[in-house]
Amino acid sequence: MNEKRQTGTGTVSYVNLFLIAVNVAVYVIGLIPWRGVPAADSLFQRGALYAPLILKAQGFHRLLTSVFLHADASHLVNNMIMQYAGGDIVERNTGHFRYLMLYIFSGIGGNLFSVLSDYMTRSYGYSIGASGAVFGVTGALVYLILREAFEGMRRGEDKSLRGGAMSPRMKSLVIRAVLMIVWLLYSGWRNPVVNQAAHVGGLICGFLFAALFMPRGKRDLSSLLQ
Repeated sequence: MNEKRQTGTGTVSYVNLFLIAVNVAVYVIGLIPWRGVPAADSLFQRGALYAPLILKAQGFHRLLTSVFLHADASHLVNNMIMQYAGGDIVERNTGHFRYLMLYIFSGIGGNLFSVLSDYMTRSYGYSIGASGAVFGVTGALVYLILREAFEGMRRGEDKSLRGGAMSPRMKSLVIRAVLMIVWLLYSGWRNPVVNQAAHVGGLICGFLFAALFMPRGKRDLSSLLQ
């Protein structure tokens, strides 16, 4: 009970589950033809991100609406699996309101990075998906792991190790976190249709948000350290 009060979180990550439900609901509703336009052709009309509009100071709502749009079922499922796995841990450590703000901030931040990338490359196309927000959750998770690792070293919790050493389990977790980020980014760069700028932008925004607003106190990484 004490640890829960310190971090300000509960055991159920209901905001993460709510956001997943919203993504799924928006996708299902999107299967219905919109104003006579087939579902597959209505993504732009329903709020996909399009850099030229943003650069003309138009359609700013697309920075958020595009986060909840997905091209097909596999696109949705892949994003939601990542979000469920990482979001549960992050929400329990940041708190429900902070997690919601993290998700929105990362989604919008990733889209702004995408707009900047399109402007610099002069390569324009519409963009959709929760990937920026999900990468933001991943960035917050990486910050959480790294912070706990370094705090553990400073506390010297493992008395069997010399002062300043990292426990083997935490070292393994840090390595896995870094490899996960490398693999996700590499996978994005291999696929020409993936909006890598949104991924990188979301990752950076999530990491920075966690660094600035993560509550102080003991972290709950038990599910990762098992």
